[in-house]
Amino acid sequence: MKKRLILKVLGLLLLLPMFSGCNDTDDVAGIFTGKTWKLTYITKANGHGWYNFPDIADESNVMEYINGKKTFMLVFSGSVEDDIIQGTFTGSGAINTNGTWSANGKNQEFGMKVEKGTPIDSKDRIAEKILEGMRKANSYKGSDSRNLYLYYQTDKEDLCLVFAPN
Repeated sequence: MKKRLILKVLGLLLLLPMFSGCNDTDDVAGIFTGKTWKLTYITKANGHGWYNFPDIADESNVMEYINGKKTFMLVFSGSVEDDIIQGTFTGSGAINTNGTWSANGKNQEFGMKVEKGTPIDSKDRIAEKILEGMRKANSYKGSDSRNLYLYYQTDKEDLCLVFAPN
């Protein structure tokens, strides 16, 4: 009798998580704000490692980012209303930039309006690709501490700006 009662209580305890509510909304403030994001690489959507841009023949530009000679950082600020966060951003390093942005925690839609964006080095083709990605970004994936992925589409492929906390 005592064993049956214990088994019933354990059974009910195991079912409890099933009846509790599930939140399918990202913590957009936790993902974007409160940290500085450093560009790790630009890749094909769901890829890993630097994308080989067909219109950039000189690999030394990519190597400057790989070896840390050039970097790009993003800082987001904003406020959340319902599942949407919007605010301003600043970028520094290889590009001095700023503008506005918004993200939807339910469907991972994302957008940036680059108000100012100028590569420090006019010959830096990767900086141009970063700006292109920022202007075209339409969705994100991220965690609140590890990685931020900003997805965008080009004429030929779906690409992604990959960031890690600095």
